[in-house]
Amino acid sequence: MGGTGNVSPFSVMMKKGGSTLPKQRSEKEMILNLYFKKYPDVLERILGVDLSQIELEIPYGRKKIDFYAVSKHKRVEVFVEIQLTPSDKAHLKEKIMPILQSLQEGIVVWTAQRFDTAHLSAVKAFLKANPQKYVNFYGLELHPEVIKQAEILDNLSPLNIWSNLWRINKVAQPLKLVYRHEQMPNAHIGRAYVGEYRYDFHRIEDVKRCLMEYLRKHLAFFPNIHKTKKHSAYSLTISLGAGISGAVYQLSCRNQQGKAFVGIHFDQSREDMYRRFRLHKSLIAKKVHPNIVMENRSIRTYFEPYADLFDTMAEIKDVLEKFIQFFTPYLHGSGAELPDELFGEAGKESSSQGEQGKIVEEVMKLDREWLRSSMIAPRLAEILLEEVTDERAFLAKQEKLSEYLIQRF
Repeated sequence: MGGTGNVSPFSVMMKKGGSTLPKQRSEKEMILNLYFKKYPDVLERILGVDLSQIELEIPYGRKKIDFYAVSKHKRVEVFVEIQLTPSDKAHLKEKIMPILQSLQEGIVVWTAQRFDTAHLSAVKAFLKANPQKYVNFYGLELHPEVIKQAEILDNLSPLNIWSNLWRINKVAQPLKLVYRHEQMPNAHIGRAYVGEYRYDFHRIEDVKRCLMEYLRKHLAFFPNIHKTKKHSAYSLTISLGAGISGAVYQLSCRNQQGKAFVGIHFDQSREDMYRRFRLHKSLIAKKVHPNIVMENRSIRTYFEPYADLFDTMAEIKDVLEKFIQFFTPYLHGSGAELPDELFGEAGKESSSQGEQGKIVEEVMKLDREWLRSSMIAPRLAEILLEEVTDERAFLAKQEKLSEYLIQRF
């Protein structure tokens, strides 16, 4: 991206003022959470159960469970702890054992780069000492290429992660079952609730819960939308991490003044960032919403709630999407490479749009010159050399490759 001819004046402004944006913590584990949520069949095939009611990063005691689901067929809960490094005592003691100790029935999964046999033996010893627990435990090793792809996706803009998760499916065997200990009888049917949640919209927490479910369905492209939130009856506002420390999106179907609103709030550590955004209120009003209010380190837009709650949620969704599309590039330090007109509609399943998608293509494409010059059969080389730009093309290529191998062997 040489030269500065296409650089937005606002993005240049965001680079001034003494410092560049700090690199944010890795989200590789969250990326795998998203992958398993989008493609639950990867886990279902190994565990032999269906997965529904999926939630990510749910509170569990003083810790959080990476991936939670319920098997409707078995009516039991499923807990998945994702570790991108070799198994260690910390994860065993602080994550796995507390689940096993509190659970009377269910499925517990531990994924890691590789396992220390001592850690698996500790799990086995505990479960054998408690045969009354109808618990199945599985140890799954992550393929090294899965970790590599998670690292690649972690370097993308958050807006491009969801639409590129399919690339992990290029790994033939993302997970390998290396250990199992099953104490649940095959015919056992548990007591987990598998019905639809019934909302009571007189309860504030149910309104917020419903709004989050609505946003997850319609704004799935934004990773933080999938993280489970605690819904207190004492707050009318939902806060969503904006992707960097000290900045959160805030929204409400009805605040104490009877207004619905969407906005972004900066804490005191981001005072300078907020002040720089204030200088460009007219641009934000043009790109996000014409009625922008800036006060108390918050940038918001308010509107009258509709008579139908779901109409209010739809309006919140539309406005929040514009906030996310506008602010994300600047918050993540990629604003200097943005033209005056920002990215197109976020969330589309298209990996060919944007520089981030091009980078992934370059990193992940095969060595074409080697394929052309090798002793590989021409038809096989032709299939492998086909361009893959989206999930549909990838599946078509996979089908051609399978047909070729069946005919050949």
